[in-house]
Formats: sequence, C-alpha cells, structure tokens
Amino acid sequence: MQYLKRPQQGLTVTTWIFLIAITLFFVLLGIKMVPSYLEFHSMSKVLESIKEDPKYRQAPPKQLRKIFNRRIDINGIYDFDPKNLKIDRSKGMTSMVLDYEIRKPVAGNVEVVMNFHKEVDWK
Repeated sequence: MQYLKRPQQGLTVTTWIFLIAITLFFVLLGIKMVPSYLEFHSMSKVLESIKEDPKYRQAPPKQLRKIFNRRIDINGIYDFDPKNLKIDRSKGMTSMVLDYEIRKPVAGNVEVVMNFHKEVDWK
C-alpha cells in the first residue's frame, strides 16, 4: 500500500476546461484581429509606394486619392471609408495621413477596438 501515499500529480478536469477556454478566447481574438492588421499593412505599403513613385510628386490631392483607392481595390480592400485618408498640400510638402479605428465584436457585447495611424510626407 506504499503507492497510495504519493501525492497526485496533473491537472483536474476543471483546470483543463479553464485553460482550454482561455486558449480559445485568444485564438478567437487572433482570428478577429489579424485580418485588420493585414489590411492596414497593405494600405501602408500603398502609401509608401505612392510616396516613392516620382510620377505622383506633383499630383493634385484628388488624383492621389483616386490612385490610393484604385490600389487598395487591387489589394482586395473594399470596405475602406475614404474620409479616413487626409491629403494635405502646403508649403511645398505633400502629406497623406491614414487614421482610422476598427471595432470587431468578439462575443456578446464584448468588442476589440483597434486604432491605426500611418503618415507619409514628401516634397
């Protein structure tokens, strides 16, 4: 009967359920958040490519907006609100600012809020 005196090892069923629930919650957060970050990364690349292209150095803001919208459509981003892109031309500088917020429901009345900001400037 010596083997019965050893303390038990391992996790209880309740602990396993708790750990699985926490893991599933973070997986769900990842599933909800990763596409938004990928879209932002794609839009940032579009801004940088417009900045680096010498053809658009002197382009008016309306044309820059049109080029930006065309390029994000090509990248498969269809639900972007154009008012989130600000284009300013002053003092010989052109500035394009992408600033927006996304809210994604997680479960019930719980939401995850993501804020994105990217700014490119050139002469």
